[in-house]
Amino acid sequence: MGSTAPLETPMAVAIYITVPIPSSYSKKRREACLSGSERPIKKPDIDNIAKCFLDAMNGVVYWDDTQVLTLHITKVYGTVGMVEVMVREDLS
Repeated sequence: MGSTAPLETPMAVAIYITVPIPSSYSKKRREACLSGSERPIKKPDIDNIAKCFLDAMNGVVYWDDTQVLTLHITKVYGTVGMVEVMVREDLS
């Protein structure tokens, strides 16, 4: 956000979590993870990840996470672990 003040409007947040495939998985199991036939139903919990990121954006992106009216979270397997966050004003 740089020097921009935190937003004061209602917000919509989308969080896309990519969990790295464990190196101990076989080639067949890795392929199943990447195709989506095996899904990451183990830790970390998506609600804990979401809370961490929503709290971290307090006072930076928006004044408080109570402004978040819409939250969409997805957790998938991938080759590299990462979290992508999209925040937009929800003016509808």
